[in-house]
Order: sequence, then structure tokens, then C-alpha cells
Amino acid sequence: MRNRTKWWALLVVMGLVLAACASEDDAGGDGGATAAAQAVVDGNLLDQIKDRGTLEVGMVLQFPPQMYIDDAGNPAGYDVDLMNMLAEDLGVTLEISNLEFEAMIPGLIANQFDLVSVGLVGRPARLEQLWFTCPYVPYRQVVVVNNDSGITSIDALNSSGVTMTALTGSTAASLTETRFPNAELVQLDQAPAFLEVASGRADAIVVEEYLALPFVAENPSTSVLNPNAPFVAEEYGAWALPRGEVVWLEYLNGWLAYYISRGTLDEVYERHIGPTEGMPACN
Repeated sequence: MRNRTKWWALLVVMGLVLAACASEDDAGGDGGATAAAQAVVDGNLLDQIKDRGTLEVGMVLQFPPQMYIDDAGNPAGYDVDLMNMLAEDLGVTLEISNLEFEAMIPGLIANQFDLVSVGLVGRPARLEQLWFTCPYVPYRQVVVVNNDSGITSIDALNSSGVTMTALTGSTAASLTETRFPNAELVQLDQAPAFLEVASGRADAIVVEEYLALPFVAENPSTSVLNPNAPFVAEEYGAWALPRGEVVWLEYLNGWLAYYISRGTLDEVYERHIGPTEGMPACN
């Protein structure tokens, strides 16, 4: 009986093996192994970029000197220089899709770009939708107030009756909701958000320092709140890419690590924007 059981088990195993072989033949010879290998290749965005010969990047060219259209009608700024460097190292041509800020994340999820370079901060809600690289750009968030608002301290902003603006969907908007929950927040595009403060229809705006300083210089009705200790928060923006692209993420992080360690990103930042305390290491 014991020997019959062994032979019966062996026949079952052989039958399963033969069935598997037959399935592989029906599938075209190599079977599941070839299909899995092809899936890995098809899912490698880095290889796709190299094969097509273009790096497709989503940007918002409205924020000089970080990213903007210059007088000659060409993309320019800190982010654009980095994207040109990246494309050159990949041996491909850079193609920029210049869209509104609100279109960036939906466009990336819809695979319209290979990455988004607008200094996104990896907030928890965004982490559910996208992957983020190491940081590549520092952000110092400051508050600009209308001088007639009577606001002289950060604490005074967190009051009912105070109206604040911020760029729609931005980290500054999220920061305003968290730090100043009692204030009324109005989210707008950049130019209208600033205009509301300059005109006095809003009391203050939370915005990146590099955008605040030239605005205040051109609008004497406004000023940076508490200029001796102006930062509401200091954060770092990253590149965003589609979830699941492991090889592409590893390449971008390695690329950033290489140029951060050599001080190249600091040099490009200081050339376009101003002094920096240095980028954190990309490990």
C-alpha cells in the first residue's frame, strides 16, 4: 500500500508538470518567465525615456527665478537648468509641458509626463498618489502682510476676521490651514493671491521667500512680517514621478546625490535664486 501511494503521488506530480509545459507551449514557448521579464522591461520608465529619446517634464513656468519664460520666450530658471542637465546626462531631448499648477498631479497620474518639477513637497495625501525623490530645492515660507492690516506678529494671524491667501493646492496653503486655522484662507493663482494683499482685500499671504522679496520691493503697501526672524517654515521640494517606477526613482536619487555631493545644485541655486545653506545629502 505504501509503494502504491508513492507511485500515485509521483504520477500526480508528473501530470502537473506536463500540464504546465503544455500551458507554456500554448503561450508561445517561454511561458510565464518570458512574460514576466517583458513586464519588467515595459514597466521601466527609464528605458522608455532612453528609447523614445525625450524626457517629458511637467512644469509651471510662472515662478521666476525658479522657473519661468524669459524675454526670448524660452524656459529658464533653476528647475529648467536642472532638467537640461538631466536630459543631457540621459542623452535625450528635453520636452517641457507648461501647465497650470492644478494640472500637474492629475497629468502625472495620467502618464502625461515622466516627472513633475515644480518643487512639490511630499505631503501625506500626495504620497498616496505619487513617488518623490530626494529634495532638490529649499523653500523658506514667509508671511507678507498689507501694512494697513494692523498685523504685527505671527500669533495675530490666527484670528477670526483675518483673511489670508495662498497659491491653490500649494504647500503654503496647507501650512496656512494648519498654523492659522482661525483665519479665512482664500486659495488663488499666484498673481491674484498677491494682488489681494497689495490691494488690502486680504491681510496676508504665506509664500516662498524668493517670491515674496521682489513683490515687497515693488509694492510699498506690503512688507515681510517679522523680517528679523521671518520664516514660518523651511521645507524642501522634490521631483514627483509615477508610483511603481523603482528603476527611475533610483536613477533620479543617484543623479541628485552625485550633483549635491559636488555642490553643483548649490551653485545653480545661488546663480538663479540666491544664497543657500546647502542641500541635504541624498542617501
